[in-house]
Amino acid sequence: MKLKFCTLASGSEANCSFVEIGGKKLLVDAGLSFKGLVKALEDRQIGPSELDALLLTHEHGDHVKGLPLLLKKLELPVYCTRGTFEGLFKQALFERIPKEPFRMIQGGESFTMGDVIITPLPLSHDGAEPVAYRLDSQEAHCALVTDLGCPGDLAAALQGLDVLLLEANHDRRMLESGPYPYSLKLRIDGDKGHLSNLDAARLLADLTHPGLQAVLLGHMSRTNNYPPLALETVKAFLDSQAVAAVPRLMAAPAREPSEMIAF
Repeated sequence: MKLKFCTLASGSEANCSFVEIGGKKLLVDAGLSFKGLVKALEDRQIGPSELDALLLTHEHGDHVKGLPLLLKKLELPVYCTRGTFEGLFKQALFERIPKEPFRMIQGGESFTMGDVIITPLPLSHDGAEPVAYRLDSQEAHCALVTDLGCPGDLAAALQGLDVLLLEANHDRRMLESGPYPYSLKLRIDGDKGHLSNLDAARLLADLTHPGLQAVLLGHMSRTNNYPPLALETVKAFLDSQAVAAVPRLMAAPAREPSEMIAF
């Protein structure tokens, strides 16, 4: 198997993904409780002890709240930027967790894990030093890109993918007319907030190619979005741009594992 990928949860409350690539089994983020993580993995026939490492995108609670107990139960190296590391240990929840498992990485600088090249990609978001991840082996290429207010020059770093998790957080009209306070609406739709459905579609239009097999739209707001609308918006935009190679589009469930993508 060249690649196996699924989200274990992807929404405003919890985010966690599993990737098997180049013989390595990796967890990206730890926003699930340990009990929830174990169940989600075992539902996909994956034992927690099989994991090789944890990659953190940033320090916000929906991506790290399961980390303290996870580190007590499993011996895993944890890779994150210096900003994420420092942001974690400013939170009371992380005062007593060991620092030894953490490995510092730098946005834009690739590192290797066995035969896998891991590239942390800097993002525009209101974390301390957030990143997306691109994972490459000789046979497979995937990326996880959520929690960004604007794509910037990401498209250049995301060419030639087989599988992509891409944020489609909100529908702009729903956000504008919804119940959130005005200040929160500005944050979400700002350059350091979250990617809208239409902005996700625009970025995806620059990434499509015949080899891009599947795209999971994730990190959707339960208040300002819903899966059929996100899928319809992205598909309609790709059609309007006459994109020839439209990949399989799926919506990542907020609270349960997605379909396992494998090839």
